[in-house]
Amino acid sequence: MMVPLSAVVDDHLFRSAKPKLLAGARSVQSAQVRWVHPNEVVQIASLLHGNELLLTTGEAVFHLKPEAQLAYLDSLSERGVAALVLEPLVPETRIPQRFIEHAQQLGLPLYRLEATVPFVELAEKINRRIVSEQASALQQADEISQLLAKHMASAGPNLRQLLEMIEKALGSRAVLEDLGGRMIAESSPAAGAGAAQAEAMEVATDLFVGSDTAARLVLAGSESVSAERLELVAERLGSIVGLAYAQHYRPSAVQVANTSLLQAIVNGAGGHFVADLARQAQIGSDEPVMLLVFQSYDMARIRGSIERQLHQALPSIRTYLESGRLYALLVLAPGDPRGARREAIASLRRCLAGLSVECCAGPVAEGIWRAHWSLAEALVLESFPEFTPDQGRVRDASDYALERLAAKFGHQEDLEHFIAEQVGNLLQHEDQRGSVLLATLLAWLDAGCNTTHAAHQLYLERQTLHKRLARIFALLGGDPREGGRLLQVHLACRLAVGRPRHGRAPRVTT
Repeated sequence: MMVPLSAVVDDHLFRSAKPKLLAGARSVQSAQVRWVHPNEVVQIASLLHGNELLLTTGEAVFHLKPEAQLAYLDSLSERGVAALVLEPLVPETRIPQRFIEHAQQLGLPLYRLEATVPFVELAEKINRRIVSEQASALQQADEISQLLAKHMASAGPNLRQLLEMIEKALGSRAVLEDLGGRMIAESSPAAGAGAAQAEAMEVATDLFVGSDTAARLVLAGSESVSAERLELVAERLGSIVGLAYAQHYRPSAVQVANTSLLQAIVNGAGGHFVADLARQAQIGSDEPVMLLVFQSYDMARIRGSIERQLHQALPSIRTYLESGRLYALLVLAPGDPRGARREAIASLRRCLAGLSVECCAGPVAEGIWRAHWSLAEALVLESFPEFTPDQGRVRDASDYALERLAAKFGHQEDLEHFIAEQVGNLLQHEDQRGSVLLATLLAWLDAGCNTTHAAHQLYLERQTLHKRLARIFALLGGDPREGGRLLQVHLACRLAVGRPRHGRAPRVTT
């Protein structure tokens, strides 16, 4: 559940802080607030879900270089933050004009509080309202679900009758559609008191039968009901309506084969068995494929959205849900499978940008019998720390080739000795002084030893980067480009990024 940003701004406690809107006025009326979150962490964006209202003093932000300050705003906007509210510790603090102008360009509402209000009080008050709204919607949905369950127990899974009961309880027209948008069943236009009202919005939730997305429940509501409340109720009702629909649903032979194929790949079935299932799913045993695995804190709610985006971007993709993970199989063009894979990953990064999900993409498998290997290589990515800022929602196995190779070693102690041999003095310096030399070296190596590009990635001046590199080379015993040490130093740095301090083993286990 969310509340409008405009309602938060109109709250008495918020107004008592004398808020001044500095940027993003056009977005205020449409912005919705999921949660009010006080936070001083600059790299907070990756931990957010979207629609948060952030409260901050700005101390950490305004100690950054100007380019990094703008990057901070970019990260919040990309994550879909509702608004940024600044309450400087020192009233005379000046907010940089460039910072304000960039927020305006992004359409990100930016407020400054001119009077002091404890962040905790403001967050508690607004969040209490959000939780109360959510509890009310869930209670209503549970009451309707109980009515539907009792009706199904006595009268059977009559879809139209169930939809009429939903419409009567909510005052919103209820429709069941197949995945192509064709109507399967609808409530009676005269059944609900709100049926004659102008339908101002629609919300939909997916219905699942086993691992298949089988249909969609669509609720059309009037302006008197918030879209967020209607969406939450629809999601809650989806399971009971899906249970009724399952008794009418008959998957095609290819759908059954796809599910069985992916289940066999996930569980590591034998190559001959997998190849036989692939033929039933109309996939040639020698066709190149790639496996992907998707994870989300909210998979149950957004699974349907993920699958819709996937099928729009990659129509031939097959999906399968097991133990909270969504697995996918993509058949690649046989003429240029690696080129097709690169294009698929680019499409995935675009289509998943607005969803709270992480995807790990395995390498090309030269035939369906190697599909489990591709999946295993995708899963091992979860144990590696993220090291590139442009990965987005998709982690590509090709970017972790060295780490995947190192993960084959059976003895963690051997890897620790390898890391110490290559960059031991640098790591000891890091442990003692807490500097940023390891991150600097890795950024420079990942940039192909291009100082200009690395400085841009690190928000540093080139002169500052050259000074750091001189200190790094002294600790390494020389420039790694000389003497043929570049590859092993690069590998050691990659492994050391996820290495716990004080001599514990690096994070490379599968």
